[in-house]
Amino acid sequence: MINTRTAFVTFFPIMPNNMGSSTVVNSRFKSWPKKKKLFQISHIKKINNKNIKTVYIKKETPIYKIIKLPKLSFEIYKYLKNSKNKFIIVEGASWIFYSFFTIFILKIILPHCKIIYISHSVESEIRKKYSNKFIFLITKFLENLVFRFSNYSTTVSIKEKNKILKLYKQKTKIYPNAINIEEKKIKKKLLQFYIIYTGSYLYKPNKDAIDYLNEQIMPSITKKFPKLKLVLTGGGYNKNFPWLINKGIVSKKNLYDLIYNSKCMCVPLKFGSGTRIKIIEALTLGTIVISSSIGIEGIKLNKKNPPFIANDKKKIIKTLSMVLKNFNRLKKKSNKNRSFYKKTYSMENITYNFIKSNLDKYFNEPKNS
Repeated sequence: MINTRTAFVTFFPIMPNNMGSSTVVNSRFKSWPKKKKLFQISHIKKINNKNIKTVYIKKETPIYKIIKLPKLSFEIYKYLKNSKNKFIIVEGASWIFYSFFTIFILKIILPHCKIIYISHSVESEIRKKYSNKFIFLITKFLENLVFRFSNYSTTVSIKEKNKILKLYKQKTKIYPNAINIEEKKIKKKLLQFYIIYTGSYLYKPNKDAIDYLNEQIMPSITKKFPKLKLVLTGGGYNKNFPWLINKGIVSKKNLYDLIYNSKCMCVPLKFGSGTRIKIIEALTLGTIVISSSIGIEGIKLNKKNPPFIANDKKKIIKTLSMVLKNFNRLKKKSNKNRSFYKKTYSMENITYNFIKSNLDKYFNEPKNS
């Protein structure tokens, strides 16, 4: 019998890795010790090997996912049934119903399993702002149950921890969003004249930020810097502007190249929950960041200026102009801060500390598994 096995569960594609959430999950998966396997629902590609099991769907819609949840649960059951210590990590960067259903079923068919719910954000906050009242209420109800049913539940920051405690009277462990960036992925090129925003336009907070950049910021800043371009990655956007370079969904390697070689990452988010992986990636790469207070919320900063915080149109344009004029000096400062962010947001370090504090007796036993 295998002593300890862990099943990672996601309701969105992790492989191929082309989103912020998938980067976090991939980094966590790679950093997690002992026997493990990733179970994903994907409409992009059906990948099956010793480390990944894909439940394939034709379209990225709730109904297709719901139909496949029983199959996903059964695949997890087959993987864990013969292990002594059964761990299931449910990554919560999707609608809470998927997490609730999966946890509920697995608690029945694997009664001795230990569920770890990884909260990427307070989902009810997002649904309250961007969904109808019915979806908000059912999300809040199910989110409460997920936190109660899980053996361990996590939040990404102390602020999120306090929100969950206030909303649901549930204590959580802090497990910050983090990444592991491989240096070999960074390709230094002749710097071109562009700023960058990364994130799918289909996610409402990103939509608002992208629209704001194209409708409010770029028309003004290009009067001062006519050659400046805005690079978008993440997909879902189909409008055209003279300054726009729309890369769509790109590989993680190309994304890191684009972030590193940009003049800055501009993140004018007006709403958010959790911590923004795009900003952590940029800071870890030594990229200059201009963000709203909400955008950079929950991220531990080594120094400011850079990164710069700007919350209104006038301040964003003024800061962006200053960065473009003083790029070489500010880039050197950002590069000096890289080591701090790489250490602070190293998934290997964070995962080690999380296990040491909460699961040490299961994962530091003699190597007979």
